[in-house]
Amino acid sequence: MKRRIIVLTIAMIVLSISLFAENSFDETMSKITLEYLKIKDTLASDKTDNVIKNAKAILVLVKELDAGNLTGEHKDHFQKIPEKIAVSANELSEAKKIKGMRKAFNDLSKPMAMWATIVKPAGINVAYCSMNPGSWLQTGKEIRNPYYGASMLKCGEIVSVGAKATEEHVCDENCKH
Repeated sequence: MKRRIIVLTIAMIVLSISLFAENSFDETMSKITLEYLKIKDTLASDKTDNVIKNAKAILVLVKELDAGNLTGEHKDHFQKIPEKIAVSANELSEAKKIKGMRKAFNDLSKPMAMWATIVKPAGINVAYCSMNPGSWLQTGKEIRNPYYGASMLKCGEIVSVGAKATEEHVCDENCKH
């Protein structure tokens, strides 16, 4: 009986650690998403202000992103996300012109869109433009294409809708829902 209690206690601790690791992963991804959305909005406005600064913020945050402790059915999908985000955020932080920024943003959007499609974070939608082609994350349903800006701002469609915001969801100054 005593041994069974010890085994059950250890199992509960392991499960708790696994759940914490996944929550920690998603929490860090949410912080990265806030910086990502700033970049998306800037590029959709045909500007480059603070893109490099926001990309560098992502580079700092991605160091906190540990996929090694993840469990569950999506574990394998998330294993390469930190590396892909780091590589593309680095490219973005070194881009000199908007064309290069948009290309690096497209690369950054691939792991971000995969994560958001699976996790469905509150208020975050995945949009897709077949003309570019490329996906991106955005709040709201009104398309604001970061790849074309004013020339084709409304080109694209929502392909994955995030969960509805709940009373538990706390908005900060960047929320738009």
